[in-house]
Amino acid sequence: MKKEKKEQLWKISHAKSFKHGNRSTIYWVGQKKIGEDNLPTGERMHGASYHGEWKGDAKTGYGIQTYPNGNKYEGQWESGKRAGEGVLWIRVGKTGNKLRKLFVGGWKDDKRHGKGTCFFRNGEYFQGDWELGKMHGTGQMRYANGDMYIGSWNDGDRSGYGTLNKANGDSYEGYWLKDKREGSGSYFYAETGKVFVGEWVNDLPKAGVYSQAQTNPEQAVAVPQTSKLPPVRLTGPAEVLEGALSMVRQERTAYRAKHTPIESLFTAEELADLKDAFNAAQQADGTIQMLDLQGLYQSLGITISPPELTVLCQSIDIEAETAALSFTDFARTIALILDQEVAEPGEEDIPEDYIGQEDDQFYDGQIDQLIN
Repeated sequence: MKKEKKEQLWKISHAKSFKHGNRSTIYWVGQKKIGEDNLPTGERMHGASYHGEWKGDAKTGYGIQTYPNGNKYEGQWESGKRAGEGVLWIRVGKTGNKLRKLFVGGWKDDKRHGKGTCFFRNGEYFQGDWELGKMHGTGQMRYANGDMYIGSWNDGDRSGYGTLNKANGDSYEGYWLKDKREGSGSYFYAETGKVFVGEWVNDLPKAGVYSQAQTNPEQAVAVPQTSKLPPVRLTGPAEVLEGALSMVRQERTAYRAKHTPIESLFTAEELADLKDAFNAAQQADGTIQMLDLQGLYQSLGITISPPELTVLCQSIDIEAETAALSFTDFARTIALILDQEVAEPGEEDIPEDYIGQEDDQFYDGQIDQLIN
């Protein structure tokens, strides 16, 4: 009878160290402390520990991790990274043992992802959507000064439509881009009771109308008249306002088309239609060349000359001669063309109540007309 071969000791030890299923707490020893003389002091830094589930020698499932800096995570893991629902606690101060909650919500690839609430150090908090560590989607932010923003976010910035209610009673409702007010919006001034409605550029009101929305409490008593002045009226006020709004929009068209997320420029259905048209013309690397772009425009019923196409692309920093356009680039050019058509409609296309309406209202149905 053949004698059974004894398994080598190192293989036995390696199998024991392979982590799978529920395990007791596993500790990692902290690094040695180095003194000013560049020699070990004999002390060690705080170590780390993990208690929870494993799969394939990686943290997977539910587990609690403490870190060398004193922070703690409790929640779901996948392949050694935080993934799923979890809570991150951080240490208060550099030497204290107290912990405070920093984030509660979803995780993906060790980053905040999905729905979640983050409590910042200065008392601010954000509750809403996250994408790979950044505020992205919709959510509300309470600021340390008492202001509250509710609306759209993109890549960590306020972008899209949102409302900012300030602690002093002021309120802004309208469009944002890269954390600044940009586009159509209205601002209510609590102290005076006035409202501004119009176009905003780089966080400042550029063109629009001021009106008295509420009675100004400071002017509850009628102002005495000491002299009579003839009324001053603006000739063609509607035309003047329309011209000012149109000028601002034309000046900012390229900037807005370049920086606004395409998800804010089009609806999901419109993006799907554009994607189908783009896929039919794209190359193996997922891009299209300028010659293909012109043919794609023609298939969508858009007529644009090569010089016009060059100017259009340059306005959003695309080199027309050598560029290979991604789908995002293509979608931005479509948005720019539509915006220019809105800015310069024919006389028969201008409704009587055009003034003060937002450009987005004129986009409805245009994508379907282009595609179909």
